[in-house]
Amino acid sequence: MKTLLLTLIIAISLSGCMRRSHVEYISLQPYTKITSPSVGMLSPSSYPKDPFLIPSINANAVIWLDRTIPNMMKEDIKISAESLKPEYSTLDRLLDKKLNGEFEEYFITLPLTEWKMYNTFERGVNYYKDYVDFVAGLKCGTNVESQNIAEGIGSKKYWTFCPYYDKQGNKKYIGIDYRFYFTFNQTKFEGSDNVSLVKHKFEEIQLQFKKDMKEIFDSIEIYDMDKERMEKEGLLYNKKYTLEMESNAKDKSLKCTYIKETDSFDCIGKETGRQCTRKRTEKYIWDCKDK
Repeated sequence: MKTLLLTLIIAISLSGCMRRSHVEYISLQPYTKITSPSVGMLSPSSYPKDPFLIPSINANAVIWLDRTIPNMMKEDIKISAESLKPEYSTLDRLLDKKLNGEFEEYFITLPLTEWKMYNTFERGVNYYKDYVDFVAGLKCGTNVESQNIAEGIGSKKYWTFCPYYDKQGNKKYIGIDYRFYFTFNQTKFEGSDNVSLVKHKFEEIQLQFKKDMKEIFDSIEIYDMDKERMEKEGLLYNKKYTLEMESNAKDKSLKCTYIKETDSFDCIGKETGRQCTRKRTEKYIWDCKDK
């Protein structure tokens, strides 16, 4: 097994920042171990002729992988360990034994906030779910959304957050931002001969992406987690990430119709049945009725 240590280098330049286009990349063979101060993982084994790439310099202790599989998809994955701030009240519930045990039902049925409804509406999000995953023995909250981000390109984006106590007693979380892009309408990835959806069905692309993420999730190690405390408080689980969790959750996205007479939008949850209305000019003020 090859091991790659993310060396932390503070790049000092006149601009004070580093563009990704100026960074050299390293190709990863299957099962290459990648580590940061808090997290370690193995690179996935699929499509070894189209390897994942990782920046040779990383100043923020973030594991960042990406690759393009010609005629299929582009994958973009970022993993980091962050301090759990007080305002992250939803995540904080996962560090309370009682609330942790009730988290699945709470999170899956949690209505979108007024800000989230407006945000997803404005960005054309046509699919949004909340559900629970398990990573490195932790119960995690996952959000997923899908949209067409530009003409000829679509995306599906996931965010998984896994809170834990570190060895100094601080509240932290592993944040995993992972997404895949596919193409249609004659748009092609660089190095491709066909658009993604010509060569592959969407379901096939999505399944391959989830299999790649399962390999990553099953290999993740958290170096600074206080395992003894987490186990004592009943916050560790002998469960792993499964491919089916997303399909069991309800789509919370809204289907909206503009009503000219009242200058307002009437919306209904695609799978939740939640009914919401708002004036066109009142962005964050919604009147909602749950089914």
